[in-house]
Amino acid sequence: MIEVNKNTLASALPALGKLICRTSPMTLFKSIKIESSDGKLRLATCGASEEIAFELESGSEDVFSCMVGFDEFRDAVRSGRNKTVGLTYEAGTLLVGDRYLITVKDVEWPDMSPKVEAPNCLLPDGVVEMFARAAQIVDRNEPRAILRGINLSADGITVTNGKELLNYECPLDLGDSITIPLPLALMQSKAPHAGLLYYWPTENGTGFSIIVGPWCWTGKALQGIYPNWKQVIPESNALTRSITFPPESVQKLEAFLKNVPDDQQRNAVELFDGSGMTLNVSASGEKTSITAEFTGDWTQSLALSKTVLLRLLREGHTRIKCGDGYVPILAMGGGGRYIAMPMFQPRIEPKENTQIQPEKEETQMENTEMKVVPALVQAVAPKQEPENLNPPDDLSASIEAFKAKLKSSFEEVTALARKVKEVQISQKQKERDFILAKRAIERIRMVSGF
Repeated sequence: MIEVNKNTLASALPALGKLICRTSPMTLFKSIKIESSDGKLRLATCGASEEIAFELESGSEDVFSCMVGFDEFRDAVRSGRNKTVGLTYEAGTLLVGDRYLITVKDVEWPDMSPKVEAPNCLLPDGVVEMFARAAQIVDRNEPRAILRGINLSADGITVTNGKELLNYECPLDLGDSITIPLPLALMQSKAPHAGLLYYWPTENGTGFSIIVGPWCWTGKALQGIYPNWKQVIPESNALTRSITFPPESVQKLEAFLKNVPDDQQRNAVELFDGSGMTLNVSASGEKTSITAEFTGDWTQSLALSKTVLLRLLREGHTRIKCGDGYVPILAMGGGGRYIAMPMFQPRIEPKENTQIQPEKEETQMENTEMKVVPALVQAVAPKQEPENLNPPDDLSASIEAFKAKLKSSFEEVTALARKVKEVQISQKQKERDFILAKRAIERIRMVSGF
């Protein structure tokens, strides 16, 4: 019998359950595989193209491999009254605590392991937390499948949804980039360890395996070429101004944004320089001021989406670098480099004096001896109103016009009511025909004996 700590086993089940599909007609996708060998216990679940496994030391010499229903196994573990859970396999049944589970038979577990010796590279500490933060930017409904994943390359870990981009500058020892699907099961594990990435070619793409502590996630990389995201990063000479927030200002600004109602049309937050070291913030008609440091010329304000501003603050960024025109912003100071586009602000050009233009035209016309000035004066001559205006007559005419509009409105309402009645009569006739047809069919059945 294998004795396993109940809390350790129960804490691993949420991540293992991420790949369980209870509505699937295939038993494989609703089962958990339990293996014991070399003093280790290994639990695994799988989906259509991925597998998640949890391994722990058991110190037992028992050797077996079986599959049981995931929900049954989870209930058996949770119902245990002791601090440890005993696992015993014999005669086609698995004893979990004091509950017997019937094993799944005639189901073949897919082999996703590499067929050859696979190269590997190290992943940084806290890589699972990086995946979880990066996944917040990924758009799962993106038509381009390659953007629904996380890109791993020599330039680090990168995600983008076409409007935002996040890059963790942790160089990886990779020759070519690999785009993995969202590691939902691995993210649920919340493992704080560093990772190890294995990758190998397959018949229809690239396979990979990521080992983080006791967890091993295996799957298939997304096919396609990841966009050249490095060309989106603005040049340093284009970022001519910046804002730096102290920690207390970040908390105050985040609290303000949470209480600001969303604007369905624009949902923009405008940042503009106040007096001294004060940053004025305006959103949805509400305003506040916080302490900040400025560099560059802030005669023009900066407008950011509320979602973008909240995201960069939650990522721990304390500095925003931007340009004068419609160029991407760069947030720094937190986790990775965060790049997004500001809200478009059309420049308001100063109005020129319109009286100067006709004088220039007249001068040019006189120089060319084309005497068209009288025609211009005639075109802009004000329209003369009748001198003798009788207010009672004008009011009477307005009343008669309003009466005509009311009469026309009543006629339209009457026509609409007539159409509604016609539709109701037609609907009742259809229902009557349906009932008569149904009765005729019943009579035919009674006579024919069907």
